[in-house]
This record gives sequence, structure tokens and C-alpha cells, in this order.
Amino acid sequence: LSGGRQHYGLGGLLTVRREERRPHEGGGRENPEGHLGDTPFIQTNHPEIRAQAQAIVAGSGGNEDKARRIVDWVYRNIAKRPVLSVSNAVETLRNRAGDCTEHAVLTAALARAAGIPAQLETGVVYQKGRFYYHAWNVFRLADWGGWVTADAVMNQLPADVTHLRLVRGEAEQQLDLMGVVGRMKLKIKEM
Repeated sequence: LSGGRQHYGLGGLLTVRREERRPHEGGGRENPEGHLGDTPFIQTNHPEIRAQAQAIVAGSGGNEDKARRIVDWVYRNIAKRPVLSVSNAVETLRNRAGDCTEHAVLTAALARAAGIPAQLETGVVYQKGRFYYHAWNVFRLADWGGWVTADAVMNQLPADVTHLRLVRGEAEQQLDLMGVVGRMKLKIKEM
């Protein structure tokens, strides 16, 4: 639970801070270029994904502008409805529909195709008085000093602090959630 904008501390208290632009801190061991590649669900190198990414970011002014354009495009062009399939970027682009997972895999593929390191995050989000399972993204943006959250379902960059990350990574890591779904107890202490 700890890392980035989240800190899990004593007594089981999870603190999530609002992300803000800050100078690049550098010095990390992580290679962000490792989050630019093609995977079975995030088909970055597929011609349809590459063409759509280029159309979205044409004339943009840097990676943050590209990221905002991609999040906004997915928000406006992908219908928000459940689908009965395994989420992958190409099918989501073709079908123009999906839930949060489809939005997240497509957003990651488009960002990577535009040269922005991107990953998926999965956890819960607080809405209308309840926590719900949800998926969103993180982008590596220099102006933000590293990884910054983004949610194409809600058109947010950064995503608001109600997004509580449980897992970051590809589809294989998302399966780690199965052991906690339905077993967590959450209580908001302070906002």
C-alpha cells in the first residue's frame, strides 16, 4: 500500500496525498522505459493503437499535454459500460465501450504509443458514500517529478485522493486482488 502518493502507517492508517507538480527527484532504480512496451493486453505496437495515439497527440506540447489529451479522448470516446470479455486495448478501441479496466488498458496503450511510460493501478475508489473496485493509470511525467495518477473514466489527471491503490502492474498482478476483494474493512478518518 505504501509508495508514491500513498503511505500505510501504524495502526493500519492509509494516508493519500494530493499529487502536485514538483521537481524531478531522480535517483530511483526503476527504468521507466520498461513501461513503454507491448504486452498481451496493452498492445502498444498495434497499428490501430499507434495511429489513434498519433491522431490524439498531434500538435501537442510535451508529455503532460499528450497525457491530458489521451485521458480526455478515452473519457469522451469510450462508452462506460460493462463488457463480457478479457480487457485488451485493441478490442476496446474497436468496440468503443468498456468498464474501468478497458479504459485503463486502452489509456496505457495509447500513452505508451505516444512515448509516455504508463502502468495500470487497481484498487478501490470512494463514490456516493461507498468504496468500489476500480482501475486507473499512472504516467511517468517529468513535470510531476515521477509517476502521477490518471483516471480516464472520470477524466482526471491527477486522479483524486479517493483512489486507493492496492496493485500496480500488468494483468498478472491484477489477480493479486482476488484475495482481498470483499474482505477489506475501510473507514474514512479524515478528509
